[in-house]
Amino acid sequence: MIGDISFRDYKKNDIHGLALYPATMVAPVQNIILQELLKTEQISSVFDPFHGSGTALYEALELSPDIKLIGCDINPLAHLITLVKLQGITKNITKDILELKGNLNTVEADDFSFPNMNKWFRPDITESIKKVRQSIILIKSKKNRLYFWSILSTFIRKYSNTRSSTYKLHSKDTEAIERMKNTLINDFLSSVEDNVSKFTISSSNIKLYKNDVLNQLTKFKEKTVDLSISSPPYGDNATTVPYGQFSSLALHWIDKKDLVFDGWELDNYSSIDRRSLGGNYKGLIDNEKGNLLIKPYLEKISTSKQKKVICFFKDYFIFLDELCRVTNKYIVLTLGNRTVDGININLTSITQEYLEYKNFKNIHKSNRDIPNKRIPRLTSKVNNKSVLSMNKEYVIIHRRIN
Repeated sequence: MIGDISFRDYKKNDIHGLALYPATMVAPVQNIILQELLKTEQISSVFDPFHGSGTALYEALELSPDIKLIGCDINPLAHLITLVKLQGITKNITKDILELKGNLNTVEADDFSFPNMNKWFRPDITESIKKVRQSIILIKSKKNRLYFWSILSTFIRKYSNTRSSTYKLHSKDTEAIERMKNTLINDFLSSVEDNVSKFTISSSNIKLYKNDVLNQLTKFKEKTVDLSISSPPYGDNATTVPYGQFSSLALHWIDKKDLVFDGWELDNYSSIDRRSLGGNYKGLIDNEKGNLLIKPYLEKISTSKQKKVICFFKDYFIFLDELCRVTNKYIVLTLGNRTVDGININLTSITQEYLEYKNFKNIHKSNRDIPNKRIPRLTSKVNNKSVLSMNKEYVIIHRRIN
C-alpha cells in the first residue's frame, strides 16, 4: 500500500523548519500516507489529537486545500506554531517586517522578568530578547505577531543557557555560556525574512483546541472525523520527550495575550508534562482488554518501575477508546516502542491489537529507522548494561469495519 518511508535525507528546509519543536513527525511520511488515503475515498476532515508542531495537519492542507483541519494539544507553544503554519501570514507582512526592524532600532529594554531568568539567560542576551519582545508587541496584526513569536521561540532556546543535546532544561557549563556569540537579533531577523516565502497556502477551515486530549475528546460526537492521524506519546513525557519542559522558556517570553494560555502552564517547568497523557497516577487500569495486553510486560518489570507503565497505559487505553468512538473511517498512528527496566514494551503491537478489538482492522504497517536523534542511542544502564534508546518508529493504518 505505502512504499519506502525511510526518507533518511529529509531536511526541514520547508515550512516545518519554521520553529524548533521536539520529536516531530517526518513530513514526507505523513504526506504519502495521506495521499494514498485521500485518493481512496472521500475524506472531508482530518484530526490530529496530539498535533505538536502541526506536521500532519499541514500536509493534509497541502493535499486538500478545502479539508477541515482539527487538532488538539495541551502545549501552548505547539498551538501557536501549528496555528501559524495553517492560517499563514497577511499580505502586509513585508510592511510589518520593516516596522519590526524600525522598532528594534528605537525600543529600549524594559523591566520584564520571570523567575530564574538570570539562570537561563546571559544578561546581554536577556537585553536582546527584551528588545525583540517589545518590538513584536507593537505590531498590530495578530497573524504576523504570531509568526514573529514562532520564529523567536527557536532563538530563545538557541541562545539560552540550556544544553542543546537534550530537550530537558540542563545548564551548560560556565565556559560554554561565556563562549556564545550574541547575534540573536540578526539571526532572528534573517529567519523572519527567509521563512516568509514558505507561506504559500493557508486555511480558514481550522479548529485547534489547546486542551488535555482526554478532556477534549469527550466533547466530540461519535464518528465526527473521517481520518485521525497522529503520533501519540510513547510513554509519560517526563521520561520520554519532555515537550512542556522544552517549551517553558519560550512560553515565559511570549506575550500571554498572543497565547492560548490558562496560567497553570508555567507553575513550574514540568507542569505541562505532568498534565499530559500518563503524567499523573490515577489508579490501576480498569480495562480488561488493556490489562491483558500489558500484563506480560508488567510481569517482567520491577514493582518500583511498574507504576509509570500503568500510569501511562491507563490514559492511553482511554485515549484509544475515545479515538475509535470519534473516528469514522481511518486511524493512522506513528509509534515507537520504549524500554522500561530493560524490557522493551511493544506499544505498536499493543495498539494494533487494541484497535482490532475496537473494530478497526489493520490494513498496513511499516517501519523506518530514526536517523537523527537528540537522545543518545545508548541511554541509561540496567544491571550495568547499556539500554538502547528508541531507534525505530512504526506506522500503522487501521480502517473502521462497522
